[in-house]
Amino acid sequence: MRSTLFLRWRWIGAWTLANMLLAWSIASRYVDYIEPSGLAQWGYLGLVFVGHISLLVWLGALPLFVLAPLVRGRVMWLFGTLWASSLQLLLLLDTLVYDQYRFHLSGFILDLLVNAGGDVFSFSWVAISITLAGILGMLVLQGVLGRVLKKRSTGGASRFAFVLTFLALVGVHGWHAWADAFYDQKITAMTRHFPLFYPATAKRFFIEQGWVDAQAVRDNVELGASSKASHGLNYPLAPLACRASESPENVMLVVIDTLRHDMLNPTVMPNLYRYAHSPGWISASEHFSGGNSTKAGVFSLFYGLPVNYWDAFTASQQPPVLLDTLESQDYRFKVLSSATLVSPAFDRNVFSGLDDVSLSPAEGEPWERDQQITEDWLAWNARNDKVDGQSGAQRDEPGNDQRPFFGFLFFDAVHGYSSPPDFPRFTPYWETVNHLALGPDFDAEPYFNRYRTAAHYVDQQLGRVLDDLKVRGLLENTAVVITADHGESFNEHGKNYWGHGSNYSREQVEVPLVMHLPGHSGGEIDYRTQHADIAPTLLEEVLGCEAAPQRYTLGHNLIKGASSKDWMLSGSYMGYGILLPDRQVDVEPTGRFQVYDYQMQPLNAARPDASTSQEVLKALSRFYR
Repeated sequence: MRSTLFLRWRWIGAWTLANMLLAWSIASRYVDYIEPSGLAQWGYLGLVFVGHISLLVWLGALPLFVLAPLVRGRVMWLFGTLWASSLQLLLLLDTLVYDQYRFHLSGFILDLLVNAGGDVFSFSWVAISITLAGILGMLVLQGVLGRVLKKRSTGGASRFAFVLTFLALVGVHGWHAWADAFYDQKITAMTRHFPLFYPATAKRFFIEQGWVDAQAVRDNVELGASSKASHGLNYPLAPLACRASESPENVMLVVIDTLRHDMLNPTVMPNLYRYAHSPGWISASEHFSGGNSTKAGVFSLFYGLPVNYWDAFTASQQPPVLLDTLESQDYRFKVLSSATLVSPAFDRNVFSGLDDVSLSPAEGEPWERDQQITEDWLAWNARNDKVDGQSGAQRDEPGNDQRPFFGFLFFDAVHGYSSPPDFPRFTPYWETVNHLALGPDFDAEPYFNRYRTAAHYVDQQLGRVLDDLKVRGLLENTAVVITADHGESFNEHGKNYWGHGSNYSREQVEVPLVMHLPGHSGGEIDYRTQHADIAPTLLEEVLGCEAAPQRYTLGHNLIKGASSKDWMLSGSYMGYGILLPDRQVDVEPTGRFQVYDYQMQPLNAARPDASTSQEVLKALSRFYR
C-alpha cells in the first residue's frame, strides 16, 4: 500500500510539473504589460515565474496530494483533470480580465460574470465560441497529460522543482524588499502585474538594523515618475490647466490619525469645534474617508483615488496632481509627521516629488511626538512670517520668503491612545491597554475614554496651531483642511469589532471634515462627501485650476454640490469597500465579498446593482493604460 501511495504521489508530482510549464506559458501574457529591459529586470521576472507562479501551481496541486491515499485510478484521473483544468482556466481568465481592467480576478468579478453577465460585460458569439473551445481544449489536454504521465517516474524532478520553487520564492521576496528600500522602481513596478503576488517589504527593519540610511538613500535618488516605470499609468488623463493667482493663498492640511466623526463635539474637541462653527468655516455633516486604514485614507486624500491604485503609484513614484500643481506654482513645503512616512510608504507616492521631506519622525511617546511637531510648526511659521510688532504687517526684507506655503501636519496620539501622564482624563479610564482582554462582553467605556482623552489632547495641540495662524493674520489667506485618515470601532454593534481596518462601518470610515477657504462663506455641508473631493476642491477653489476632476480623481469639487453618483469607494490594507447610502459591499483581498448594512448585519440575499458594479469596475481601471 505504501508503495502504491508513493507511485500516486509521483504521478501527481509529474502532473504538477507539466502544469507548472503550462502556467508559465499562460502567465507570460502578463509580460506584455511589464516590458522588461536589462538583466536585472529579466532576472527578477524569472524568479517571479520560478518562485511565485510555481508556488500557485504547487498550492493548486495540494488537494490532489491529500486525496491520493483515499482516491485511486480513474476517479483520481477524472478529479485531477477537472481540478487542473479549472485552475488553469481561472489563470487564463485572470489574464483576460487584467487585459481589460488592469486588475486581477476576484470573487466579486466572478459573481458579476455569473449573476450580472451581459449587464456588465459584453460577450460576442465569437468570444463565447472561443471560450467554449478553450474549456474543451483544456479538459482534453489535462486528460491526456494525466494518462501519459501516470507511467512516468519523475520523483527526483518533482523534489528538485519544489526546492527550486522555495529558493526562488525566498530570492524574489528578498530582492523586492531590498529594491523597495532603495527606491528601485524598475523592480518594484513589476510586481502588481501578477495575481496574488504580495512581495515583502522590510524598509523599517533595514533601517532599525542600520543596513539602510533611508534619508541618505532618498536624498541621492531621483524621485518622481519615470516614463518607463510608470508606463502602466495614465495619470492624469490629460494635463490640467491652472492659472496661479497674483496673490496666492497658503494651503494647510492637517490629518489626525484614527479620529472618528463623533469626536467633533465641544466636550472632546472644543478648539476644533469652535473653529468649525466660526464664521467663514465649513464643516461636513457626513464625510467619509477613502479607507479604514492609514495607508488607504491618506492615499485617497491626496490622490482622490482608491487605494487599489497604491501599488502602481508607489512603484512608479508618481506624485499626486495636487502636489505637482503646488510645486509648479512655487509653493514652499513643510511636512511634519508624528508617525513615520516610510511605512506605509508615503515617501514613495504622496511625497515622492518633494526633495526636502524628512523621513525621521519625532521621538518619544505619541503625545510627545505630536507636541514636538506642533512646536516645530510654530517655530517654522515664526521664522517665515516675520511680523512687525507695531503694525502687524509682514516686512518685505531679504531672507523673508514671500512664497505661499503648503503645510502638512500628521498627529498620531489618538491612534496611540496617548496623552501626558498629568493630562485631564475622561473617566472611568483604562490605565493599561490589554488587547487580549477585548471581547464581545468587554466594557468599552474605559477604553473609549482613553481614546477620547487622546483626542482631547490632540485638540489642544491643534488649537495652538490654528490660534497661531489667526494671531499672525494668516487665516485670511490660508486654506485649511482638517480631517482624519480613518475612524475606530469599539464594538458598537455587538459584533466584536475593535479598532480599524476590519470593515466599512461608519465608526471606521466616517471622519470629521472642517475647512476654511478664503473668500467662501462658512456653514455646514449637508450632503455626503468623501476624501476624493478634497483635491479637486483645493485645485479649483485655491489653485486656479480648471474644473476637470474626471482627469485625475473619482471625486468632485464639494463646494459645487452633491455628487451625482450614490456610491463611494473606501479601501483597507488590501481589499476595498463600495459604500452605498444604505449598505456596504466588502470586497476582500481573497476575492470573497459580503454585503452588510451599516450596523454590520449581513445582507445575504443582496447583490451589487449591475450598473453600479460597472461604474466601479471602470473607476478601478480608469487610470491604467
